[in-house]
Amino acid sequence: MRLIFTYTALAVSITSFFDPAAAAAAANPSQDSAQCCASLEKILAKKTYSKSNQQDLYKQSVSAYFNVPDRLNPTCVVAPTSTQDVSQIVALLSKNSCKFAIKAGGHIIPPKAANIQDGVTIDLSSMKTVTLSPDKKFASVQPGAKWIEVYTYLDALGYAIPGGRAGDVGVGGLTTGGKLSAVNDSFYTRKRSLRILGGNSFFAARYGFVCDNVQNFEVVLGSGRIVNANVKTNPDLFQALKGGSNNIGLVTRFDIVAFPQGPLWGGTALYNITKREQLQPHLKALNTFTNSIAQDPYGSLILVWSYLPQMKQYSFQNLYEYTRPVTDPKIFPPPFKDFAPTSPVGPPATNTLRIAGLANLTGELDAPPNLRIERGGNVLGLERYKDNNIIFLLNVAWLDAKNDPDARRLADETINTLTAYTRSVGALKDFVYLNYADINQDPIGGYGSANVAKLKAASKKYDPGQVFQKLVPGGFKLR
Repeated sequence: MRLIFTYTALAVSITSFFDPAAAAAAANPSQDSAQCCASLEKILAKKTYSKSNQQDLYKQSVSAYFNVPDRLNPTCVVAPTSTQDVSQIVALLSKNSCKFAIKAGGHIIPPKAANIQDGVTIDLSSMKTVTLSPDKKFASVQPGAKWIEVYTYLDALGYAIPGGRAGDVGVGGLTTGGKLSAVNDSFYTRKRSLRILGGNSFFAARYGFVCDNVQNFEVVLGSGRIVNANVKTNPDLFQALKGGSNNIGLVTRFDIVAFPQGPLWGGTALYNITKREQLQPHLKALNTFTNSIAQDPYGSLILVWSYLPQMKQYSFQNLYEYTRPVTDPKIFPPPFKDFAPTSPVGPPATNTLRIAGLANLTGELDAPPNLRIERGGNVLGLERYKDNNIIFLLNVAWLDAKNDPDARRLADETINTLTAYTRSVGALKDFVYLNYADINQDPIGGYGSANVAKLKAASKKYDPGQVFQKLVPGGFKLR
């Protein structure tokens, strides 16, 4: 599948990490990645793969990316299994000016964000341990874990953590990307094959942003030094990692707030749209849900508006979840009353609504305002906005590479039209959600100048050689 880009914009719904050697090396990036890979094979022989060394494992890593254009051909792939491995790898790469990429789940959409052509890819997929602390107050999660693996482990213990909604998404990229846990997303999908969704936390209204539920980051800096970042230790690094993506260091462990959680009510409901008049009830219900979630913060909603060209069919496929216990899966909980079968939305054509564990629901799919400050802050900049907002994602997918130009043109036209309209009615916000952003957008710039300054200050302090700016070219960089 071709899934080259996504676009995101935030619109209002109802109103308008010092090593001198590393520093010197990063200043003059080398183009000879073969020498870097040869050095890695000497220290981590069984964990370094290439076309001429453990070829099957190399192919397995390269083919594991969600988006076909991300399946590049690095000179080698190195797959650490411990923080100490990562430290050795980063120290070697920075000392020798080797360009590299970092892959956790491999689900990020912009090409080259988690892979590299003719460089070194650090594949974290073997680092996927999940443990619940003895006091059950937090879970320690390595970055290569996928959310369905996290939830399967915690479900068995009767616990949960705020995290990704799609089970196949990796922990590392999602959490450092900020993981906006606004209570709902508004999606418009136009694709030629299966539906693919990035989601948000089921627990957003109660626990806020996923990144703000991280109590501690274990981080490998550009010199290879291992540090921790939390409210008391390296607090500026702690804040910068919450939204800083791959710009400052490589996180090797997240300690995330845990809480008791039983089965949830949720699933998907498909509504076929044959008349224009059928659109408005869904949009009005979305508006009501957004404005009333504070009264019942156990609900979570994604509204998916789709068009399938083969069938010339529009539809809504709505994703409902309710995290408070319910007894009858057929009865829509209070936050979803305007989506109930007896409402103007009407009954869905098909649905999978049920009572199930978190892993089960995420396998199908893929804040309170003070939480951000109480937990060390982040750099997302959303405290600027006092009104209710909706994330809009334009997700474009197709099968044939020859259609790339047309797909890009249609996406550009659509997002430009919507941007112009939302700006004209005073609803457009500067914030662009990084985990959904197109490579041509500037999500970090959308955090606001004060937060960009914080990121740049943390980058200079913790990565003075600018390893993650100069040797890690992929992703959204500090400008």
